[in-house]
Amino acid sequence: MLEHLASGARAHVALGVEFVFTRQQEILQLRQADAIDDASFLRRIHYRDEWGYPWEGFRDLLDRAKRLGVPVHALDRPPRGGFEGLARRDDHAARHIVRILSATPRTRMLVLFGESHLARGHIPAVVSRLLARRGLARRSVVVFQDPEPVYWSALARGGALPEAVRLRRGTFAVFHTPPLARYEGYRQVLERWRGDTPADEEVDLTPAVHHLIDTLGTWMGIRPERHSVRHRVGWSDDLQDAYPEVYGGAEARHLLRPILREHGRTPAEIREARRRLARRDALYDPRSNTFFLVRYLPGPAAGEAARFLRVALSGRLHRDLEPISPDPAERAYGAAYDEALAYLGARLVDPASDVVVGVDAASPAEHRRRAQWIAAHREFEESRAAAPPPSLLRPLRGSREMRRRLAHDLGRHLGIVLYERVIRGELSARALRTLFTRDLDPPRARYEVIRLLRGKR
Repeated sequence: MLEHLASGARAHVALGVEFVFTRQQEILQLRQADAIDDASFLRRIHYRDEWGYPWEGFRDLLDRAKRLGVPVHALDRPPRGGFEGLARRDDHAARHIVRILSATPRTRMLVLFGESHLARGHIPAVVSRLLARRGLARRSVVVFQDPEPVYWSALARGGALPEAVRLRRGTFAVFHTPPLARYEGYRQVLERWRGDTPADEEVDLTPAVHHLIDTLGTWMGIRPERHSVRHRVGWSDDLQDAYPEVYGGAEARHLLRPILREHGRTPAEIREARRRLARRDALYDPRSNTFFLVRYLPGPAAGEAARFLRVALSGRLHRDLEPISPDPAERAYGAAYDEALAYLGARLVDPASDVVVGVDAASPAEHRRRAQWIAAHREFEESRAAAPPPSLLRPLRGSREMRRRLAHDLGRHLGIVLYERVIRGELSARALRTLFTRDLDPPRARYEVIRLLRGKR
């Protein structure tokens, strides 16, 4: 069917698939561009855990689309299971289909989803309804593959089994595999699921990370499945659909370098990211929207989950978190604000946690200089001066490493202030949400950090 659609003289064809989550679209594009091999692709989308069916047929489909130059769109979202999850998945897929068809009106789209998603009131109906709201009308054809009741009904009428039958207007069934053969295929899949997982294989930490994000969202009065976030290209989606891809255990260390390199990180940035991951066992990278978790420690993991929420809620997904400014001191205050929110997130989830980024390998002399700088900043906070004195700004304009460490120290100082205000009931869910959603490009970050440290609301 894909070959037929793509063979037209003026064909503009797209393929939509269920077995890849929308948040994994970029990984799918890397596979289609031959930038990663199939083994890496399957590992990075957690294929066995999330899907599990034999890969060969899906591989052939993707290869056919690649050969024909047909773009492939990932249309599914978690969780896969339950009636409520089915309805949400249908709505998610339909909205993405409509977005694609609206952007390229001449495109014909082949969508491959399981049978339950094609019943009346599900994806085809939702797509038609959403198109109608936009004043668009597209003809749709639904094709069921090997539907069992139709198979047995056709056999009962006698004669040879037809290759296809029309069920009703715009709806057809095709037959390739007898039901008993399908049952055997399912049985083999179940056997594979039960028997091929090594005892020492890493546990998938994706549910744990996503639960941390949900928990922090609850503090802010956010329902992730209903809260919209805006992406860098201008379109919006549910927060839950933008959740980061998660790699845990040894896989986190192994994939850190190639993923960061794919997203344009410099060798120096990659080395720094590896050091940070080694210090705290958790790292969120905003540019790739990826969460690396060597082991699950609630405090550090929640701190990185807070970094994700800061990025997503402020509209900076797939962008660098640090604000852009020619003045390093202004960038340091922006970084301190983000460090404060990470610290706050860690303490809200794990009140006993007092470490977000781990211990810096600094000399005693440097620790003294940093402690003196924080003490001087506290004196400034207690004064009536509108702007920090040059003696405070000068170290922030020095080496990048010292600026990063002072920003961390100042962020921890502000994080403690914010956490204590939450405990005292001085920060409502709405106020917390505002802290994470506020756009603080320089010089606003400096003003906001100082305002919060002085206890102003």
